[in-house]
Amino acid sequence: MINLMYLLPNLLNSLGVVLSTILLQIPMADTFRSEGKIYVVLAVVLIILGGLFYYLLRIDRKLKKLEEDINKK
Repeated sequence: MINLMYLLPNLLNSLGVVLSTILLQIPMADTFRSEGKIYVVLAVVLIILGGLFYYLLRIDRKLKKLEEDINKK
């Protein structure tokens, strides 16, 4: 059985290499990078992903509370 702690960093590293290779080949990314707008795009994406993650956590907490209430009855 492969230990996940050894596999996960290798997968993330491989994903990073693939993404950096793809981003280097996109001309639009060069334009955004040269004008400094890539940081705005990155910030917006991170805010959206953070909001989505927060929303999923809230739903999970509410579901756990409802499950506990149902199990108590």
